[in-house]
Amino acid sequence: MANGSVTSGIHLRDYLRVLYKRRWTLASFFFIVVTIITLGAFMQTSIYQAAATVQILPEAPKVVNFKEVVALGSNNYWANKEYYETQFRIIRSRSVTSEVLQKLDLLDKEPYKSSKDPETTLADQIRVEPVKNSQLVAISVEHPNPELAAELANTVAETYRDQNLRRTRSATEDVGKWLVNEGGEQREKLEKSEAKLQEFLETHEVLSFDEKYNVALRKFTKFSEALDEAKRRRIESQAAYEDSRALQSSGKAMMIPEVMANELVQQLRNERVLAEQEMAKLRLKYKALHPRIRALQEQIDLLDEKIGGEINNTVGTIRTQYILAQSQEEELSKAVEEARNDAQQLNQLKTQYNVLRRDVDDNQGLYDELSKRAKETEITGNLAANNIVIIERARVPEHHIKPRRRTNVMLGILLGIVGGIGLAFFLEYLDNTIKTQLDIERITDVPFLGIIPSFQSDEDEGVFEDLHTHLHPKSSITESCRAIRTNIMYSSPGQEIHRLLVTSAGPQEGKSTTVINMGITFAQGGRRVCIVDSDLRRPRLHKAFNIDRSRGLTSLVMGESELEETVMATEVPNLFLLPSGPIPPNPAELLGSEQCHETLRRLDEHFDLVLFDSPPVVAVTDAAVLSRLVDGTIVVVKAGKTTTEMFKKALRQLEDVKSHTLGSILNDFNLRGEGYRYYYYYYHYRSDEGGPDDGRRRRRRLLDEIKKSA
Repeated sequence: MANGSVTSGIHLRDYLRVLYKRRWTLASFFFIVVTIITLGAFMQTSIYQAAATVQILPEAPKVVNFKEVVALGSNNYWANKEYYETQFRIIRSRSVTSEVLQKLDLLDKEPYKSSKDPETTLADQIRVEPVKNSQLVAISVEHPNPELAAELANTVAETYRDQNLRRTRSATEDVGKWLVNEGGEQREKLEKSEAKLQEFLETHEVLSFDEKYNVALRKFTKFSEALDEAKRRRIESQAAYEDSRALQSSGKAMMIPEVMANELVQQLRNERVLAEQEMAKLRLKYKALHPRIRALQEQIDLLDEKIGGEINNTVGTIRTQYILAQSQEEELSKAVEEARNDAQQLNQLKTQYNVLRRDVDDNQGLYDELSKRAKETEITGNLAANNIVIIERARVPEHHIKPRRRTNVMLGILLGIVGGIGLAFFLEYLDNTIKTQLDIERITDVPFLGIIPSFQSDEDEGVFEDLHTHLHPKSSITESCRAIRTNIMYSSPGQEIHRLLVTSAGPQEGKSTTVINMGITFAQGGRRVCIVDSDLRRPRLHKAFNIDRSRGLTSLVMGESELEETVMATEVPNLFLLPSGPIPPNPAELLGSEQCHETLRRLDEHFDLVLFDSPPVVAVTDAAVLSRLVDGTIVVVKAGKTTTEMFKKALRQLEDVKSHTLGSILNDFNLRGEGYRYYYYYYHYRSDEGGPDDGRRRRRRLLDEIKKSA
């Protein structure tokens, strides 16, 4: 139950309550902020701004139809963007500001005189702003002196324009000098390269390398073609010779193409065929040794000899053709090689010639270009064309631009309101104490029994806060205690409450004052009430009633005294007090003993209600021990002091020991500041109805009695 929470929406009145509570913080913050900003605005020096307008052209006006040595501006978008950014920085550069300071003789005037870096000081006063969708640029200067602001703006624009032209002319002159010097050196290089070329031509006695190289190339081509043809013939003759030798060796000489094409061989073969036919006929008639057969055989042998000789001659002819083709191939190979060497040599000479010729052409081209650019530079150096034009000179401003006092004051008011509200809610966020009934209901579902308003300081009031309900029966505090008494009586329907423990999460949260006033209220309701000072560590109830605590609760528990002589009657009818007695070394063990239980049972027999005042729950375990011996426990929360963490921890510890927590009481609650003003004024009015203050008279009388007894 201690960990439960009651959810409730946050309403506008919750925010208004925070603002009302922190109203003095908000008002103080608002007053301080507005005062500081207002004083600062009116104490600041008035600053005036004067602006001159210049036009920065992408390129200078074209006077001549050739390109300048040093280009002014750019015709490319991205280059234009970089160019303009560069110009903006040049306007505020040290070279411009230094010349302006010298022109206007400002180095001996404030604020430049006392500045360690007067150029930077002036640069900080210069603003460069391009006019949208144009080539115009506003050069403005901020200064306390309006006349000097206008003069500075005009001088900055003029200095920037003049420096731009001087810079261009200076660069052109430097380039012109370089072109003249470089042109002289280039002329010397040209003359040397021409001399080398002429010497090369004379050495090799050549008028035209191209013609001579072409002749050598044609000769090489002709010999190469003839060599190819000779190779073809040699290969054919070699093949014919090798084939004829092979056929001749294998006895197939007649199959040699040249033999077959030889008419004499064919004629001899025909005669041999006829002789063989005749031989065949004779052999039918005669024997082998017949003279005619022998004569015919001799004729056939002779024909074979002639055929063989002719074949040898044919093969010899083929061989001769092969040797001749081979010889021609070798001669042509030598001729091709010589032609190749001649062509290569000419090619090398031509390469050297081309190098020398190219060197002469390059030097000639460079010399011509340098001579041309030198003449152009001489012309452009004398031109006064500038791409910076002053369009509008700065005028003396009539009104200051800084400080904007009205705007600053309005912003101060806005900042004061917003900052004050933010500070109020921030302080409220940091404040984690319980301040209202709503705070208690948000963090726990323990019943809320009521509030006890703050005591109003009065003469000797601190002495009698504990007896307030007795001395002021018609006050708002007394009525609050009566309301709490009613809530306690109906908090446990069907169960009669005889013992009540009043405790708190931490010290000095008003539990002792609460238990006394609750006892008085119950006693005024007709019940016989006994208040037990069970805070055995720092007892204080005996002081409220001016009673000796030499005998008390510890004496009863230890059996050192009797109940009748220990319980003391108070000045309040039906209200009795059992002091703490001597402080024991072990309060928790004493309160948890069986003797203590017996003492409490004896108190129940003599009184209708027994109220216990105990130490804080979180500090020691005494309250947790006592909570097991009573019918209900009430936790006192001091408004604006008890934190939510401490309260939750106290409820958690009571819940851990199975204590019956009846509810919580919000103590020291400011009725005026938390929406209860009607409540306060109503009871304040009620307390004044009876004429003289009876409670004040009773308080004085009681004070006199205390002084006498002292």
